[in-house]
Amino acid sequence: MKVAVLGAGVAGLTAAYRLGRNGHEAVVYERWPGLGGQAATIDVGDGVRLERYYHALVTTDREIVELCEELGIGDELATWPSSLGMFYGGRLYPFTSPLDLLRYRPMSPLARLRMGFAVFMLQRRAHELEPFERLTIKEWVEDNMGHQAWETVWGPMLRGKFGDQAGDISMSWLWAKLRTRRQLDRDQAKEEKLVYPRGSFEVIFRRLEERIHELGGRVLIDHPAARVERTGEGDFLVHAGASDSFRRGHDPREFDVVGEPERYDAVIGALPTDIFEQLLDPALRDEVGDAYFGRANSIECFEALSLLVEVDRQFHPYFWTNVADEDMRFIGLIELTNLVGPEHYGGRHFMYVANYLPRGHEWLSLDMEELWELYEPGLCRINPDFSRDWVKQSWRFREPAAQPVVLPNYRDRMPPYETGVPGLLMANTTQVYPEDRGTNYAVREADEVVEALLSRPPASATAALGTR
Repeated sequence: MKVAVLGAGVAGLTAAYRLGRNGHEAVVYERWPGLGGQAATIDVGDGVRLERYYHALVTTDREIVELCEELGIGDELATWPSSLGMFYGGRLYPFTSPLDLLRYRPMSPLARLRMGFAVFMLQRRAHELEPFERLTIKEWVEDNMGHQAWETVWGPMLRGKFGDQAGDISMSWLWAKLRTRRQLDRDQAKEEKLVYPRGSFEVIFRRLEERIHELGGRVLIDHPAARVERTGEGDFLVHAGASDSFRRGHDPREFDVVGEPERYDAVIGALPTDIFEQLLDPALRDEVGDAYFGRANSIECFEALSLLVEVDRQFHPYFWTNVADEDMRFIGLIELTNLVGPEHYGGRHFMYVANYLPRGHEWLSLDMEELWELYEPGLCRINPDFSRDWVKQSWRFREPAAQPVVLPNYRDRMPPYETGVPGLLMANTTQVYPEDRGTNYAVREADEVVEALLSRPPASATAALGTR
């Protein structure tokens, strides 16, 4: 079977690799002039590569660890002690351990104990997801942790990530966070540990690309799909877009088509829903139908706005700081070199200033100077000594479909991988559940979508096999 995989993110590359391992030919189309999708890296100078958006793995992320071991690069994954901060009420608090929670002054001593006990009991006894799917986080937190926990911890963090919909987010999202990220009764009770590849996530992408080629497939970088249509025989034609199409944005209808289309037995769209829909020619889109796309498009996604900054010194003491003050203009500060030390980057220091915003938000169109004007006052509140003189260079990135908004009963809205058209499948971040989207779950998605395809191969593929 010959399969087109649209998108060279973690899901797309892993799916192509799995198809090759199963004896099928996979061809990956990618708009961006690089690998990794939302986890793609850039060269920040001197051969150092960093992700455009902050990424790290937790120690429970088994799928991607097992993939790396299978690829022969398991030793590239290193475990690093992490640290967490909370900026609330104009003050920076440590928030890494249970003891830090007990010292968190914005909450009363009784409220701190109540919150810690609620987390402990959820991890120890709440093994089933279903009771939490219809609840909101706000309802559960206020009932089990109290109003102070919502007002000083969870509410501000969720408002930063989900804006006005913070009070509507499903408790399934927090259940998964608290149960999969870290267990208080294990060896990480005092110190959280995270996993990050020694050479950035690029080492994983490059090894996947190598294996795809070795297995008879292809990875076409800066070579997007521009249109997909279905033939009268039931197979698919993929029309390629010109190189540099990424400069025209994300909508494939804006790409110039080049060359002759290539024929495939099946197509996996490892892309955001709207882009996948835009790729399909009108007849194929109608064959998929309004029911599928109506369900898929009912899930709203917030955009990520990431500012990657190189500074000439350490900015603050934590790897990850949640910014909970509502008048701050960003929601998180991730200082990578407080996780992976600056000695691994030639003494250089890097951090990310993070935001999630609804599509169309005015801040998404700010240029670099305007973004600095927006963020600098908040950075000075966290570290009053900060000056723009510390900044050696900075990069600005946007990701349109970064964070699905997980409302109650999310499972009922989540589209299946199979679109209803034999051989046409979609896999993206909206189908990660109940865990939050991430590279580990992209690997799991790839395994699942390939299994779905191989369990019900399209008629064109079985017919082709019969003629060989």
